[in-house]
Amino acid sequence: MPNDLVLKQLIASAQVLGLQNDSSLPAFDRQILRMADEEKRALSPTEIQHICQTSKVDAQLIEQLQSKANHLVQQAREFLVKEQPHLVQSGGALFPSERAEACWRDCWQFFRVIVYAIACKRPLFTDAEGMGALRALYAHVGVPIEGLNIALKQLKVLSRQEVSGTIEAPLLSDSFDHLLEQLNKTAVKS
Repeated sequence: MPNDLVLKQLIASAQVLGLQNDSSLPAFDRQILRMADEEKRALSPTEIQHICQTSKVDAQLIEQLQSKANHLVQQAREFLVKEQPHLVQSGGALFPSERAEACWRDCWQFFRVIVYAIACKRPLFTDAEGMGALRALYAHVGVPIEGLNIALKQLKVLSRQEVSGTIEAPLLSDSFDHLLEQLNKTAVKS
């Protein structure tokens, strides 16, 4: 199969969110999640209120996390560049700058989906097949998973500071841990 076709198929199949298919969630909540995820956007205040009314998660906390997403991702980015400057230098996995920007967009998208999971009170939120396609896509294009892990772990630390002392703090940690586990899953070796 030609390389371009493989890449297109992996991109089309890569899917992080699986909550839109979780029949234990109300149908309207699943519809909200499906639309927001397809549009790759944060939840609106009305959508947050609706989902949080069902889940009993603090809607203000979800709005706070969403409003700080860009800042938190930027802080995680700065941390990664400080920890592994070679990644963004000539010859590094995040060079040239377009590759680095794609990585930061992915971090923002991961955070967006984690916020959905927290709003729904569902820390196990990924789509198994879609995550498999994402892992294959990352392997195919040479995404530096080690660097992505560092950025996501730092994003978790920073996000925990935002929710410190709330009953949702363990939910946030569990959601990040689930994502990291799924992102780093490898084939079972015999």
